[in-house]
Amino acid sequence: MAIAIVVLAVGILGVVASFAFGLQSTRFSGQMSRAISWNRQLIEMIRVRNLAFTPDIPTQASGLNDPPLPEEGSAEAKFLSLRELNAPPFLNDLPLGTGFRRHIQIQRLSDNPGDYHYRIAQIQVTVYWMDNSRLREVTLKALHRQP
Repeated sequence: MAIAIVVLAVGILGVVASFAFGLQSTRFSGQMSRAISWNRQLIEMIRVRNLAFTPDIPTQASGLNDPPLPEEGSAEAKFLSLRELNAPPFLNDLPLGTGFRRHIQIQRLSDNPGDYHYRIAQIQVTVYWMDNSRLREVTLKALHRQP
């Protein structure tokens, strides 16, 4: 009888653990989906508005080419050092308080103005979020040709 109770208890604990893992996986996949969606939206706004080439590759002051993520510090400190999704130049385009932050880098494929690749920019957008005190990220890259 005692052995049957132990086997039943182990089985029930296994089922409870699998439910907990399933809930955590569902939450993570939802966050990942939202991060990818924000990523795509930011890249599309940069491309549609031709922000990669106005007037030249943007600087940090323009709100693009964000400063790099700090090497030192806690995950939360790194997260808080990043710009909000709706930071310039997207002030009125994205909602406040999404729980996500961004890092944008834009660079030309060539530094030579006579080269065809000079008119093509690589846009890299990384969206970050905190998940159980861990810094998570999704990075997407796109190319944009100057019209």
